[in-house]
Amino acid sequence: WQTAAMKGLIGGVIADMMSNLHSFIIVACNHSGSDLYRYSTSCKAYSAEWFLRCAYSSANFETGSDLVDIAYGWLNYQIEHHMFPDMTPLQYRKLQPLVKSVCKKHGVQYIQQNGLYRTWRMLRCAVGDDQMIQCNAILPPASAKDKGLVPANDKVLGS
Repeated sequence: WQTAAMKGLIGGVIADMMSNLHSFIIVACNHSGSDLYRYSTSCKAYSAEWFLRCAYSSANFETGSDLVDIAYGWLNYQIEHHMFPDMTPLQYRKLQPLVKSVCKKHGVQYIQQNGLYRTWRMLRCAVGDDQMIQCNAILPPASAKDKGLVPANDKVLGS
């Protein structure tokens, strides 16, 4: 019985490690890479800035089939998940083509790439070969925008 218990313990530890690795790869790869943004400031939820940050700081993996969605635990819809966190995962598949088309129409970054390629992008940042894009905001602050000015030390997308 001791051999069986040891095999059970080892199997449980290996299964836990594999589950944690799977979760880490899915979550970390959707949020890191040299094509994604990091912000040094906060913003108001559900504002224009907030929706833009959802698109510029997240990436989706392959989407659209039950097999793929289940394999990724529905975490392959990170952009939609961040924009609409109270929706059920099943709604993300319906919403994803609309969000992608609105981003395209308005010239907003929308990254959807293979999971292995996103893993490579994340690992390049992790080892220091690449860096994420750092900025304070996507949109200029309202007061600067109204005056047609953006402070020189304020890193804003496109400035």
